[in-house]
Amino acid sequence: MAAAASSSSGSPWKYDVFLNFRGEDTRRCFVSHLYKALNQKAISTFIDAEGLRKGNDLSQLLTAIQDSRVSIVVFSQKYASSTWCLKELVQILDCMDRKNQMVVPVFYEVDPSHVRKAESSFAEAFAKHEGHSNADMEEVRSWRSALTRATNLTGWDSKNCEDDAKLIEEIVEDIFQKLIRISSSKDDDLVEMDSRMRKMDVLLQPSPEMDDVRVVGIWGMGGIGKTTIARAVYEKIACQFEACCFLDNVKEEFSACGAVHMQEKLLSRILNEKVQSLGTLDRGYRMILKRLRMKKVLIVLDDVDDLFQIETLLGKQHSFGGGSRIIITTRDKLVLSRADAIYSPKVLSGDGALELFSQYAFRTKQPKRDYDPLSSRAVRYAQGLPLALKVLGAFLYNKSVQEWEEVLEKLKKIPQRGIHDVLRTSFDGLDDSEKDIFLDIACFFKGAEKDNATKVLDSCGFYPHTGLRVLIDRALITVSRETLEMHDLLEEMGREIVRQESIKEPGKRSRLWNYEDVHHVLTQNTATEAVESIILDLSFSKPKVEYFSSEAFVKMPKLRLLKIHGHNGYSCENLKFVLHELRSLVWKHFPVKSLPSNFIAKNLVELDMQKSLIEHLWEGAKPLENLKIINLTSSPHLKKTPDFTEAKNLEKVVFRSCTSLFEVHPSISSLKNLVLLDLENCRNLKIFPSKIGMKSLRTLKLSRCKNLDKFPEVSDVMQDLSELYLDYTEIKELPSSISNLTRLVTLNLEGCKQFKSLPRRISHMKSLKSLDVSECSKLEKFPEISEVMNNLFELYLDGTAIKELPASILNLTNLVTLKLNNCRELESLPSSISHMKSLEYLSVSGCPKLEKFPDISEVMKKLSKLYLKGTAIKELPASILNLTSLVTLSLDNCRELESLPSNISHMKSLEYLDVSGCPKLEKFPEISKVMKKLSKLYLKGTAIKELPASILNLTSLVTLSLTNCRELESLPSSISHMKSLEYLNVSGCPKLEKFPEISEVMKKLSKLYLEGTAIKELPASILNLTSLVTLSLNNCRELESLPTACLYFKSHQPCYFESE
Repeated sequence: MAAAASSSSGSPWKYDVFLNFRGEDTRRCFVSHLYKALNQKAISTFIDAEGLRKGNDLSQLLTAIQDSRVSIVVFSQKYASSTWCLKELVQILDCMDRKNQMVVPVFYEVDPSHVRKAESSFAEAFAKHEGHSNADMEEVRSWRSALTRATNLTGWDSKNCEDDAKLIEEIVEDIFQKLIRISSSKDDDLVEMDSRMRKMDVLLQPSPEMDDVRVVGIWGMGGIGKTTIARAVYEKIACQFEACCFLDNVKEEFSACGAVHMQEKLLSRILNEKVQSLGTLDRGYRMILKRLRMKKVLIVLDDVDDLFQIETLLGKQHSFGGGSRIIITTRDKLVLSRADAIYSPKVLSGDGALELFSQYAFRTKQPKRDYDPLSSRAVRYAQGLPLALKVLGAFLYNKSVQEWEEVLEKLKKIPQRGIHDVLRTSFDGLDDSEKDIFLDIACFFKGAEKDNATKVLDSCGFYPHTGLRVLIDRALITVSRETLEMHDLLEEMGREIVRQESIKEPGKRSRLWNYEDVHHVLTQNTATEAVESIILDLSFSKPKVEYFSSEAFVKMPKLRLLKIHGHNGYSCENLKFVLHELRSLVWKHFPVKSLPSNFIAKNLVELDMQKSLIEHLWEGAKPLENLKIINLTSSPHLKKTPDFTEAKNLEKVVFRSCTSLFEVHPSISSLKNLVLLDLENCRNLKIFPSKIGMKSLRTLKLSRCKNLDKFPEVSDVMQDLSELYLDYTEIKELPSSISNLTRLVTLNLEGCKQFKSLPRRISHMKSLKSLDVSECSKLEKFPEISEVMNNLFELYLDGTAIKELPASILNLTNLVTLKLNNCRELESLPSSISHMKSLEYLSVSGCPKLEKFPDISEVMKKLSKLYLKGTAIKELPASILNLTSLVTLSLDNCRELESLPSNISHMKSLEYLDVSGCPKLEKFPEISKVMKKLSKLYLKGTAIKELPASILNLTSLVTLSLTNCRELESLPSSISHMKSLEYLNVSGCPKLEKFPEISEVMKKLSKLYLEGTAIKELPASILNLTSLVTLSLNNCRELESLPTACLYFKSHQPCYFESE
């Protein structure tokens, strides 16, 4: 994908991925599936052909490594026994150092510590290498070093995934995302990035031998591309570190959230776990030192403006593991006084500037012919600044030559042709409402949720739905994760426009955000009716300084937007809140128990008081008919919600993590426009309206409300609710009126330990797609499905006390996934299950009372995975063959299983069959028909005495394991006809006295384990195992000799004879 996409632009990469692995361990199983999955994602992957490794010529493989963007190193049990693998690994790490190749280790069925410390099979392998008569000890040492380095990289451990399929899926997605980011480094925004990256490479790692902690700063003006460069470097080298973190907008985050929060954020991201409640900076310092001092980390701090911010996050003396790298971007060079190196990006060259401008002005890399001279003029005016080029190009896009002439003539008249003036050109092209929206974002809404800001701007009469689209199209703002974003340079330009309204008297400006200006206006009482917006950051203030006289806002009758961050211990209880035009009040850490009794804001749209000291918002009903948003998240003293009777237009109500909240006012039910009600983690919530009827409600979150034991009756007007989260509550049952939620898509009741029954009319919920009642340990019965449910495709019943499913389960006509794992009371499955034509995944593992699998009376074309592990099933019905698409059948640890169906060979799609740990299974059925797809067969720990000669009909079998089959007496001679077999293990079979003649050449069998058998000798025909790499005869106490033929194996790889 990436390699192919970039080849046309002279990319040095021929392949996306190089696979480094031990063939005998993983080629025919894990690696082959991984290779297939990568290719299915259009990821160009190099995998060596088995014939490629001849003699000692590694040149082709080493070239392929150098030509690959990413190397995946698959560590397996016998990995270190291959000198080829180890030589490749040294080359891979060399390419990582020299060419910034990404390296992703995968620990497949091997302990990472064994690899890192060269223990277990790795110790044995190195002992052999070092004991070889021609051993190059320097080279062996380089192999050990390479193993240690590789294991310190971020990668994957197979034991952390439930199966190979899931592991491969996650690896491929990870590689795919990495390649997307890599290819983005060639995207339009990254003109001339190669040269910038090379300069950063030199500064980050001046010599390969250095293993110290290095800090590199990127310093320059806004819009020069500091963040873009830092992000590109981060994505390029992140895979070389144990842990990584990119903290953007550090200056803004410190101001909004505080220093301790930033320490928590750094630790959470870099440790990949939730870190909170550090409490103090000193505790944060100690935690960072303790958790990160031994780790090789990559940390980017983006947009820092104070040395305190760096010291808060990194400490005064950085104490990270050797090889760690810190990158800091800033506009203030003094902040980088302790950096080891500073990179100051230059503006783009003439060609690069023209290319970037053309991408926005023409959507191509070159100007249109008629626009050549005009484009050159525009590029000169932009002075090579990337952001200016993009904004000006976007503004001129799709305009006529005459319009270009007019715009460029206007630019000529601007003195000094300053950057703000260039950007101002786009602003001047907006209409009045679009200008107001732009200035509101620059001075107030940057970083706000788009939906919330849209509601506020709409109430101001600014037509935000069209206005925001215009701003996006002209590259003046962006929307990222539904958040309004604006580049710093544009923010500065917008704020400069406002400052010019009254340079010397801030009280006469329309918008105030600067701490000193706001301080002056409030303390000197110099406000005028011009003021429409204020941001006050109290973190800059001195403790308990009085900022608000009781008349503070009286002179601001047009105040629309008010945001106050932090608190300084000053109480403002006497503040007069008569703000008729106020639309948005955001006051985090509000220091008072309730809003003042004189609070009048009839036009208020948004009330955001997260982390406040509020105990109750207001007494009685408050006339707030325009209020649409309330957010009091993490207000720990709030006990009751207010009366919403006169706030009838509310659309979003969020009281998440208000841990003292115990009552929701019944008027909540009358809110006809309410779309979101979020009460998640209100763990003391007890009193909730007995009936709800919010007809516009789409999402209701009551997750982890641990004292909530009853769900209310539901009015028939609540037809828009699509998501209902009741997980980990104490709810015992749902009312029958739940069926009124006709558009409900998701119902989550996971972990409701007191939940006893689902409503009988659940089948009336026609839109339901996902139902989760897993771990509801008192749920004993699943209701009858009296009507067809066309949309339910996920049903999770794991860990319930259900004994059986109703026959009417067949009415779930589109169910794809059904899970009943660990239902320890489950006794049967309904025969009607065969009518579930859409079912693809069925798992009833860990159900010890399930003794019978039902007859499959009709063909089920879609069921591909069937897990019956750990059940009491004695046999499968012959009708199992009606599962015509079954790929995986798992019966391991079914200790009562006595037989497999005789017609199992009719299951043409079966690829994986596991009956390991079934001690009563004495016979494997005849394979009367060729099974072309079965590739893995596990019969470990069964009572099987012999395999039928017809086993040869498993023509695609790759893996056959008969480990610990203590009754096994013989293997069929027909085994030599199994041309696809790569892995055969009959270890721990003490009655097996003879290995069969290999009458035909078996070109693929590479691993043969005969440990702990009673074999006395091997036949001379063992020579026909031409690809055998591993022959293990450990603990074969009856073995008397090895055939001379063993010395003449034709395998191109060394064959290891293991015996005691």
